[in-house]
Amino acid sequence: MSSKMILVRLTSIIDPKLLEELLKEYDMVKKSHFLEDWEKSILHAAKFSELTLAIVKCIVDKETIDVNNIRFDKLWHDILNRTKITAEDDILLLATPRVTRTIYDIRSKKRVVHVKSIDPNFLDSQYCVSACDWILAQFVMLYLKANVEDTRSIIHSVVEKQIPFLEQFEDGSITVLKENMSFKEQFMLGLYKLGIRTPKKDLARILKTYDQLVNATSKNLEKEKLANVNKDGVVLTKKGIRFVEDAVLNPNK
Repeated sequence: MSSKMILVRLTSIIDPKLLEELLKEYDMVKKSHFLEDWEKSILHAAKFSELTLAIVKCIVDKETIDVNNIRFDKLWHDILNRTKITAEDDILLLATPRVTRTIYDIRSKKRVVHVKSIDPNFLDSQYCVSACDWILAQFVMLYLKANVEDTRSIIHSVVEKQIPFLEQFEDGSITVLKENMSFKEQFMLGLYKLGIRTPKKDLARILKTYDQLVNATSKNLEKEKLANVNKDGVVLTKKGIRFVEDAVLNPNK
């Protein structure tokens, strides 16, 4: 599910302007990290953390904050000191603010001189990406009123797997950019990217191929125990996931 679709379904709970800005920053965190611009990724993650606190404040107090006038420390102390009664309160008022604090502290300390032989920016950026994934997933789980399968699907799409030589377009179709890959590898990469059981008809459309090829490949993968196939579609097994990560994504590991 795209950021725009998530926006539409969450605006009944979260202020539309704040949510739109949050998802813009989220997209920039992911894109900057993907392009190996670690410092930019960290900066956008810090802005994401500011907007997260503004959204929590809005949810709790029904008070919208100006996105250009967010004071992180004041908001953080205000939210963290709130009374927590339910498990939802613990996520919203305790765990989430603490995660935003770690992101913000990483950004704030970038001016500190590091050991010359070690560049921590990649690891810092990787952490910030994962932290932003987690925060957005919490909003989806807490406030998106959907059944279990829909929620799982949305979270899988939010916590998106970034594959350097694979590109997904606005219509959902996937193109593998790396040359000389077998269709089996391309097919498994597509399943890995999607992360959920997907109908064969949808796989043919997403991978821009024929139903017969999808059917034959699915059958062969099931024989190798690399995928599970049923009337609802195809999904990688744990063995299949390991195959993609070890043999396709990291062949020289």
